[in-house]
Amino acid sequence: MNRIKVLVVDDSVFMQRVIKKVLEKNEKTEVAAVAGDGLQALEILKKREIDVVTMDIRMPRMDGFEALKAIMDTKPVPVIMISSYTKKGAEDTIRYLETGAVDFITKPSLNRANDLQRFERELNIKIAVAATARLIGPLPEKRPAIQPPGTTITHERVLRHVIAIGCSTGGPKALQQVLQVIPGSIEGAVLVVQHMPPGFTRSLAERLDAVCQLKVKEAQHYETVRAGYCYIAPGDYHMRVFADREEGIRIALDKGAIISGHRPSVDALFESVSDIEAEKVVAVILTGMGSDGSRGIVKLKQKRDCVTIAQDRDTSIVFGMPGSAIKTGFVDKVTALGDIGEEILKSLEVL
Repeated sequence: MNRIKVLVVDDSVFMQRVIKKVLEKNEKTEVAAVAGDGLQALEILKKREIDVVTMDIRMPRMDGFEALKAIMDTKPVPVIMISSYTKKGAEDTIRYLETGAVDFITKPSLNRANDLQRFERELNIKIAVAATARLIGPLPEKRPAIQPPGTTITHERVLRHVIAIGCSTGGPKALQQVLQVIPGSIEGAVLVVQHMPPGFTRSLAERLDAVCQLKVKEAQHYETVRAGYCYIAPGDYHMRVFADREEGIRIALDKGAIISGHRPSVDALFESVSDIEAEKVVAVILTGMGSDGSRGIVKLKQKRDCVTIAQDRDTSIVFGMPGSAIKTGFVDKVTALGDIGEEILKSLEVL
């Protein structure tokens, strides 16, 4: 069996040792080389065949962002960023994912019980997934929202439609491409579950809000779902929707048991959407590892009329979630990422 050859890039000797210890315990991986900064990493990539790179964000001489851009431009290889829990770390991470990083993992905290075990588990999983990932490259130029003829953006609109989206690895980049196409004038709302830890989902929402017509925000407990908005499930909270006699549709957040291996879970969101009243419902599964969302799609299709869409293999960084959903037989359309936004609008019959 060929082991996954990993290049560890970090200026911290402590983190180098932590990562090396994890990889050396795993019979499926090997530490092919270690670099203390981006420049050293680029030199190693010129000479060695590397399957996956783990890279710190902040380093001397050439930081992670410059190194990532250079790797994507010269010798593309799957890169997993090693990030911090700080707000700045979260903002940087979203930018790195847009630039071409496959995924990220947060540094272990010595102040949190069992966090080294969490780091080891996530690192092994994400390296295995990254080794099979399809590299899509940086985001294309911003796409303008598709504005249906005769529509205008108003503050008070009736909420008629619900769009529910689930994603994981590669999701931030895919979400941006999809959401940019949806006009702020839509008489519908978007609900998103993206597998991310606490703190990072807020930065993701802020970034998407800056480049989309929709008002994108991190969801809050019990808030009313409004047309023209996109709600991102906060990290470590399930997001569900429920009917309220006075307010219409509202959001409920909880820290209940992990579902389908995740919290937040796409299955939890989709199953709750199956119980609300809406003229049209569209459920979308984008790139990601695992099978979260498949059970929810089955429940949705069995309980109500709706349209289900999955991202195709060729444009998915990781085809796990879309592929699993397609295997259920309950996906109506398999679509390239660049066409999903328009496909959603067609399903709502607004085009």
